Amino acid sequence: MLGRRRKSIYVALAAALGVTGAIAGLQPVGADEGDAETTVVATGLNNPRGLAWGPDNALYVAEAGKGGSGPCLSGPEGEACVGLTGSVTRVWRGEQERVVKGLPSLADPTGAAAIGPSDVSLRKHRAIYISVGNLGGPEERAHFGRKGRALGHLVRATPNGDWELVADLAEYEAEANPDEGVIDSNPNAVLKKGGRALVVDAAGNSVLKVDGDGDISTVAVFPNRTVTFNGEQVPMQAVPTSIVEGPDGALYVGQLTGFPFPVGKARVYRIEPGEKPEIYARGFTNIIDIAFDDDGDLFVLEIAHNGLLAEEPFGALIEVGSDGSRSIVLNKLNFPGGLAFDDRGRAYVSNCGVCPGDGEVLRLDP
Repeated sequence: MLGRRRKSIYVALAAALGVTGAIAGLQPVGADEGDAETTVVATGLNNPRGLAWGPDNALYVAEAGKGGSGPCLSGPEGEACVGLTGSVTRVWRGEQERVVKGLPSLADPTGAAAIGPSDVSLRKHRAIYISVGNLGGPEERAHFGRKGRALGHLVRATPNGDWELVADLAEYEAEANPDEGVIDSNPNAVLKKGGRALVVDAAGNSVLKVDGDGDISTVAVFPNRTVTFNGEQVPMQAVPTSIVEGPDGALYVGQLTGFPFPVGKARVYRIEPGEKPEIYARGFTNIIDIAFDDDGDLFVLEIAHNGLLAEEPFGALIEVGSDGSRSIVLNKLNFPGGLAFDDRGRAYVSNCGVCPGDGEVLRLDP
């Protein structure tokens, strides 16, 4: 997304904003609506991202971790060192526990804006499907040795914490290269649906399907667009970040957009089986997740409502009415990472998704 490669959403974010360990102190600015009351339901999380409800009625949180001691890889966005600090936390009846541990995590020495477990999805038998981010392609991954072997993979974990590799999405990007761009894979969202899993590769600009045997195929590709930046026309990556099944059974995908991260240019796409993506809603900024509530209304979570290149960006949760109207539900968000609704129609948001140890999950109270 920045420079020669798109890299990770969060690596690009860190480079653009100078992310440090003090990032938790950022406050939203310019907000005059969206002051819903919230309750903190989980704390002490390491770069919390995607959320999902399990069949046990517990909330699961993907934690990208906080990196580690290495091996390390230096690039235009700085040094990234691997550690086995990626995890999944289970929140149930006021208690939280890391039920999956030892997944790879990449971060600089501060542990901020890590790359690691990015999303979770659960179905029957409580199997936990986890998308694990990546930095570049298989070649870059190799620099991290055995610790980094699960980077760029779809992983399946059991309730007791054991996990296994299901599909190598980074290798598929290198072989198939669906968007015909630079080889770069960063699995960012996963949706378990029947006997298959759907994975959004943010760096590969694609939606991929993983069948029950671990075979991968391309469902959709999102091409570059041209936008105006500093008076010039420049190409912009799509950078899809999220996927949900809508009340009509179709798939819906939200996009972050790549550099220059323009305000109001992010879209939500609708995908029918076998069809190309079509625009469902537009006019958003830097979408990191989407969800539908029980009434079928779409909610859009923006990691930066005023744009990632703003001096003090702040995240926002937006409700899209059936008539297309928009309203900000919540704006007091610090680089949020995930969104989910419970069976009572309450929204949950992972907040401070770039913070090592200071991440949290908020529940919106009616």
